[in-house]
Amino acid sequence: MNAVATFDAPSEAHTVAAALNAALQGGDDAMSWLHRCVSSQGGPRSKAIADLVEDIAARHRDAEGAQTAAKAARTFAANLEHPSFALLSLFPTTACGSCSMCGCTAAEDCSECSVCGHDGRDCENCGIVEVTPRTAYVLHHEFRQKADRTYLTVRSGLWEYSVPDSVDSQSDWFLLHCARAYDDLANDLLLGSVPKPHCLGESVALGYTVSDLLGSTLDDSVYEHATYRDLPASRYDNDWEFLASGEFSTSDKVKHFLDSDTIEEDLWKDWFTAYPGVEPRDRDRGFRC
Repeated sequence: MNAVATFDAPSEAHTVAAALNAALQGGDDAMSWLHRCVSSQGGPRSKAIADLVEDIAARHRDAEGAQTAAKAARTFAANLEHPSFALLSLFPTTACGSCSMCGCTAAEDCSECSVCGHDGRDCENCGIVEVTPRTAYVLHHEFRQKADRTYLTVRSGLWEYSVPDSVDSQSDWFLLHCARAYDDLANDLLLGSVPKPHCLGESVALGYTVSDLLGSTLDDSVYEHATYRDLPASRYDNDWEFLASGEFSTSDKVKHFLDSDTIEEDLWKDWFTAYPGVEPRDRDRGFRC
């Protein structure tokens, strides 16, 4: 494999490589970031990245080629023993820096801005920061932990409390799909995207995870991990109450499954049929079990 470009910092090279892989899978956020990267770079490096971006865009214009490329990239990502967290750094840490009303800068993170207020969310022109790099890391950690425990439930038959009690009578096949739902949401984060549930099962998985984060204290090892500490910090890190009332708010149907006792009826079709108008996940992605 030939080198595409040379970077001064390994972290920059890792981020560009991860963004290219995410764009190959159809990640619009990653593609937008690559376009900005090309604009900010200069010389041969910019052209090399631009050529790759155009090649990826051409693949996606060809439906069959896009499907092949996406499947290859997903297979590569799914088999990484140690996932790459490079794209988590692309999540925002502040919405400041371009507001003509309050005039604060991104470096200040709104901390001294009289318009933004003490919580940094009072300026209607600044936008809203929801998932930060460190928030994304914690979410990814929790999704993977719940996936692991759900797989363990299937293997051992012991209830690991990784899914709502309402589904404790469902089949192992159902629980395998629950585990994969957690993995799918975790993988969305690794692609630099805020998790967007594709089906009811993923919505419940997301709601269950956020409700756990609202009501519990994580082990200090999560916050002390080198990957977490290396990610950009923000005053909005881990604001689960704000996320639960906004980006990750739950519908009444999701709340029903989060709050109910055991439901005996077969829920598989209801939970794992893609929402109308939402592209289903790749059916060939398999399980980790």
